[in-house]
Amino acid sequence: MSSTSKNKDAAYLFIQWLNSEDISLQRVQLPYTLRDPFRTSHYTSPEYLSRWPNAKDYLGALKAGSETGLLDLSLLQTDKYEEVLRQSSASCGGATTLRRSSTRPRATGCHHDKIGVDKQKAVYQTWAAKSGAYPQ
Repeated sequence: MSSTSKNKDAAYLFIQWLNSEDISLQRVQLPYTLRDPFRTSHYTSPEYLSRWPNAKDYLGALKAGSETGLLDLSLLQTDKYEEVLRQSSASCGGATTLRRSSTRPRATGCHHDKIGVDKQKAVYQTWAAKSGAYPQ
C-alpha cells in the first residue's frame, strides 16, 4: 500500500478480506489465477485435494517447496524470456507448445542471442549449483 494512499483503512481491510482463510482458499483454486497456495489450510483442504486426479501430488510438491524453499530461476533479463513465453503461449491459444529443439519462438525475436549463450549458461550454472534451485 502506498504511503500516500487516501484510503489506507479501506485498503487494509480489503487486503485482510482478500487474504482471509475462506476467500484465499477460493482464490488459489481458480484455474486462471495461478496463485500458489500459501496457507496450511490450502494444502489440506479436502475440496482442493479433490479438484483433479493429481491435485494431492501438486499440493504436496508445493507444500514441500514452501518448507525447504526453492529458488526462482535466475537468468540475465529473465523478464524478457517470460515475455517471449507469454507471447508464444497467447498465440497458441494459451497452450505452450515450445519443444526442446526450438525453445524460442522466432516471431518474438532472439533475445537469447542478444545476451549471449555463454553468458546465460554461466549465470544458469551458478544458479543451478545453489541449494534450493531444484527439488531434492
